Amino acid sequence: MTNRPSGVRRSSKQTFRRRLVIFRSLFRQPCTADELIGIVNGEFGQDGYPSAAAMALKHDLDALKREYGCEIRFDRSLRSYSLHHVGDFAILDLPRESLEALTFLDTNFPEDHMLSAFVSVQKLLRQMRMLLPDPSRSVPPSPLTIRSFGRQQRVFDAPTMRTVRKAVENRQQLSFSYTSNFELNGSRKHTVAPYGLFMRDGHMYLDAVLLHVEPAGNAVPYTTVEYRLERIVKKSAQLLPTVIPAERPPQPRFNLVYTLDAAVARRRDLATFFPESTIEYHADDTATVRAVVTNLWTTRQVLMRYGGACRVNEPAELVTMFRQAASELAAKYAESDEQAS
Repeated sequence: MTNRPSGVRRSSKQTFRRRLVIFRSLFRQPCTADELIGIVNGEFGQDGYPSAAAMALKHDLDALKREYGCEIRFDRSLRSYSLHHVGDFAILDLPRESLEALTFLDTNFPEDHMLSAFVSVQKLLRQMRMLLPDPSRSVPPSPLTIRSFGRQQRVFDAPTMRTVRKAVENRQQLSFSYTSNFELNGSRKHTVAPYGLFMRDGHMYLDAVLLHVEPAGNAVPYTTVEYRLERIVKKSAQLLPTVIPAERPPQPRFNLVYTLDAAVARRRDLATFFPESTIEYHADDTATVRAVVTNLWTTRQVLMRYGGACRVNEPAELVTMFRQAASELAAKYAESDEQAS
């Protein structure tokens, strides 16, 4: 008799741990009965389910619903269980600041946004809310928002996104057909070393090093190229077996020097947009910014936001690009003046 209480406590602890494993599994994603049994046996080994595993699992599921208030539903068509309410496991009691941060994410990463990458953010938010006690669900909107310069109208397809992400995660070479603004007749096949995904101005980009393009064009092999994902031709993205180096090959580096007029520099609170940036403020309230860049096209796009308040001094290639852009703008507006007159 002296050993019985100890044995009961051990048994109760084992039962609770087993049910907690089932809860965590269903919290992650729906599972079939066989999957749940396999997870439990993988966790506890010989202390998992007995031979009559299906009946024991049903007993544990009923206990989670009865004793802990969990809402677990069975989908007959998929033969799987799913968790719809966590019941007494809603133990995530967050302070107001953290709740406002959740609202901030919800506002700026909406579920109906065209970028499919946001789906994972919304899934995280749903899981976080499930763990919150009901009184904490009513939170005032966050005053903070992210303002984007644009929002894409075309949507890249989900299979392309999955292939590109897998290439980045596995560090595998990737090939695809791509249509850029410079392609007048169809697309070109690009083979790249993918290093990451990022968002800018409402678009999702693949950060990659170009290895080969066919037919050959103006792109320079072994330089970094930023590919807009929606311009990758559907069903053309393919993983290649070659593994890419963890670090990208050395890229052309350009010493960037530009001067900002007093109109934007006099407050001495300029933002830095490029690596290794240094700012020198002058007595006349102008400023000279020095940095190192690898992509001149992107650099031009960033500095164009200053309009006439910015003058690029180096490198010479970027100065030429700005002169060309200024010439084209002058011609456009001259045409407008002529038409107006």
